[in-house]
This record gives sequence, C-alpha cells and structure tokens, in this order.
Amino acid sequence: MSMIAFLSYVIITSITPGPSNILMMNEARKFGFVGSWRFNSGILIGFAVLGMVSGIFTAGMYNWIPVVKPYFKIAGAVYLLYLTYQVGFPKSSGKDAKDVKSSFLSGFIIQVINIKSILFFLTVMSAFILPFNHSMESIVFYIALTIILGWLALLLWSGFGSILKNFLAKYDRLFRVIMCGLLIYVTVTIFL
Repeated sequence: MSMIAFLSYVIITSITPGPSNILMMNEARKFGFVGSWRFNSGILIGFAVLGMVSGIFTAGMYNWIPVVKPYFKIAGAVYLLYLTYQVGFPKSSGKDAKDVKSSFLSGFIIQVINIKSILFFLTVMSAFILPFNHSMESIVFYIALTIILGWLALLLWSGFGSILKNFLAKYDRLFRVIMCGLLIYVTVTIFL
C-alpha cells in the first residue's frame, strides 16, 4: 500500500465538508469551542466507534461491500438532504433555538449514521487496508491513524466555528445558505 495515497485520501476526505464537520462548526459558532464540547465529543466518540465497527465489519464482510454500498449511498443521500433542511430551516420554539445546546447522544447518533463517514471507512478498509494488510495489528494501526486524523479535521472545523463566531453570526443567513449548498454538494458527490 502506498502510504502517500492512504494519507492523501484520509486527510482530504476528513477535511472536506461533511455533515459532522458542518454541524461541529455550527455548534461551535453558537456556543464557542468549549461550550459545544458535549455535542462535539459525541461526534468524536461516534467517529471512533464507527471506525472500529467498520473495521470489524469490513474485515469480516469484505466480499459483501459491493452489494451493500448502493443502499448506503441512497440512505446517505436522504439523510444529507434531511440535514440540509435542518440547517436551512431551523425550528423556532418558545425558547430561542440559538440557546439550546445539542447533547452528547445527538452528536453520537448523528455521527454513527453519517453516510459520509460510513463510506469513508468502507473505502479506507476496502481500497487501502485489506488488499495489502491482513494482520490484526496492521488493521488496528491504520484504523487508529484514520480515526486520529479524522478527529483532527473535525476539531479544526469546530475551531473555525468558534474563531469565526462573531463573523458568522453577523452573516447567519449567508452562512446557512453556504452550509446548505455544501451539504447538497456532499449529497451529489456520493453518486459520483
């Protein structure tokens, strides 16, 4: 396996916009880096759990990936369009929606069903790890490296949301339009 190809794929895919990146940025924009930690830690732990489960699943079901991948794509596209709607049309209730922090559990669940991350880990396993490495130590090493790099990218997006909080608040409507556009872009790229 080419380590350069592996790292390039992992870093580029982790840092490009996806549901978790956008949601972490949005939560940090509303509550700051520390204030969003509960939700963001749910996403980070969900990412690690998803990586481990994907590693186990893919190693055990390597020959079934081409069969299930189309269904994951369709489910993922529907999920991303739902997230686009949620970002574009936030609910207003008696309590100002801007004051409601998301929970650890909601971040965890969002990440575990995040189709971009599911396809990301399936691709890492099926294209970069399993064709070249069959030992458990190698699989664990590469999945751990993938999780760490993914965490760094997620934290980077959260940091951007926190640092740019005032700027993003000033241009909230434009920010929502751009985030919705990015989510639609991610939805389209699933099928490319």
